[in-house]
Amino acid sequence: MDDNRTTPRMRRLKEGRLVFNAKKSVMSCIVRDASKFGARVQIGEPYLVPHEFDFVVAGDEPRPARKIWIRQNEMGLQFTA
Repeated sequence: MDDNRTTPRMRRLKEGRLVFNAKKSVMSCIVRDASKFGARVQIGEPYLVPHEFDFVVAGDEPRPARKIWIRQNEMGLQFTA
């Protein structure tokens, strides 16, 4: 398969944070994909994240979320409100 683009694609990944335990615990993550319904993040230890948490991307308000799937070091999350 050939790529017929004249300019190379550039993707800028955002840094996010998962906040839980009454805002006492924070885990950093890389936002791979995001929509208004949820996101896919890359995180070191997804099994340490509780089922429900707040998802924060730099410059945005915290959004309540819950994890819906885990695959190796990636996690899918769904926004709840």
